[in-house]
Parts: sequence; structure tokens; C-alpha cells
Amino acid sequence: MLSRNLRTMSKERLTRSKGKTLRFLPLVMVLLLLIYLTSFNLPRFHQLNHRESETENREKKHHGHMLTNASESVNSVDKSHRAECDGSNFQIKRVQAAFQACVTKDEDILLKSYLEGWIELQKFMNALGTIFGFISEEVASKMKIIIQYQQGVHGREYTSMQSMIDYELTKSAVDFNKIPTDRLESGCRTILRLHRALRWLQLFLDKLRTSSENDSISAMCADAYQQSLAKYHSWLVQKVTGIAFLALPSRTDFLHILCVQDSKETKAKLWNTVNAIERVYDITQRMYAQHDMLELS
Repeated sequence: MLSRNLRTMSKERLTRSKGKTLRFLPLVMVLLLLIYLTSFNLPRFHQLNHRESETENREKKHHGHMLTNASESVNSVDKSHRAECDGSNFQIKRVQAAFQACVTKDEDILLKSYLEGWIELQKFMNALGTIFGFISEEVASKMKIIIQYQQGVHGREYTSMQSMIDYELTKSAVDFNKIPTDRLESGCRTILRLHRALRWLQLFLDKLRTSSENDSISAMCADAYQQSLAKYHSWLVQKVTGIAFLALPSRTDFLHILCVQDSKETKAKLWNTVNAIERVYDITQRMYAQHDMLELS
């Protein structure tokens, strides 16, 4: 009898122990991610700074005897900065150009130019640090689906957003009730995923445009996320994403990414880009609302 009671008590303690372990599992996952984040040293930016340092040293050695006054020195730095930006992987002016080009006169969205804009935004996300790679990969997978449709038998139907919507609704291919498991997601559902992410980046860039030097980049990005993508994510994903924002580069590094020299130039470039993205977002929002597709799961 005593032996049986001891076994029963041992089982109860084991059950309680497992329950406690499961309750703390999400916290452990978050803490492990935090440790993982702190191991990053943002190699992209260190490489960038290293290249800038080497370039600056070569310029000084080659032109040092020719620089006779401060104005000539400033001009030299400006030319070097422009040359570096012209050859950089990410250029915000290309984002602006692509999203401006994708809007037609009758306010349709050309999908080829739309995807070109996303290719540039993907470079931007990659520049934010390694931890944002999972977002970049998700964007890449969605773009790949649209490209597959464009290269398929009915590729002409995926020339613009309106033609895609009309075709998929006519063919009952939108999958209003569930995500298909035996074939590609519909183009409409796929673009909606990109559309929601576009809102996040638009809000983030706009907050960056209106911010001051003392404002937190991480806080602005997190705030933009809460206003857009957060409601489509689970609690755990929201918490992990919030920690990921802590790994964002400094404001100085952001200026390097955007290839701008000061706050005035930053505001001007971001203003034009945000306006171009916002117009595309508003047109897409209106198209999807007309067909009750904004809440597709």
C-alpha cells in the first residue's frame, strides 16, 4: 500500500513538473532568441564601414597634395558619397521609381513593376540585419508564386492587379474559405500578404521621415508593426518579432543604408518614396475592398 502511494505521488509530481515546463516554454524560446540576437555584430555594417575607411584612406593619399582648402575637401567627400550610393546594393530612389511606374492612368497596378519595387524593399530588409532574413524569405516566396503565374499558361491574366482579380474570381480560384494544400495559393491571396507587409514598411519609413535624432528606430519599427501586421500574427510571433526589432541598426547606420548624408536629405527622399508606396497601397486596398477580400486568412 505504501509503495502504491509513493508511486502515485511520484506520478503527480512528474505531471505537475511537465505542466510547469510547458507553461514556461514560450518564455524560454524568447530568451533563446534574445541570446541569439545579441551574438550578431551586424557584419554588413562593419563591412560597409571598413570599405568606407579604405576608400577614404586611398582618397586622402592620392589627393592629399591637391586639397588646398576646406571647400575642396567637402566637394571630394560629397562626390565619393554619391559614387558609393550609385553603386550600392539598395537605393531608395529605385523603390520610388518602381512604385510610381506600376500605377496606370486608370489606377490599375502593373504587377511587374510592383514586384520590382518589392525586390528593392527586400534589399532594404536584408540590410537591416540577419534577423530580418525570415521576413525577406517570406516576401521572396510570395513573389515567386506571382512570377510562376506570370510565366504559366494564363500569364497574360497576371499582367495587372485588376486583370488578376477578374480572372481568379471568374475561375473561382480565390479560395475564400481556406488555403489550398494541393496547389499554389491564389494570386489574390498572395498579393494580399505582400499588401499587408507593404503597409508595415510604409508606416515605418514615414515614421523615420518625421522622426528626430533622439527617436528610437526600434520603437518606430515596432509601432508600425503593431499598426499593421501584428493583428495577423499569433502572440508568440508578435513577441519574437518585437525582440527582433531590438537588433535594428542605429540611426547612423540607417543613413548609410538609405545613402543620405543628413536629416534634410533623408526627409526629402523618404517623403517621395512614402507617397509612391502609399498611392499603390490605397489603390490595392480599394480593389480588394470592392470584392470583400481584405480579410482572407
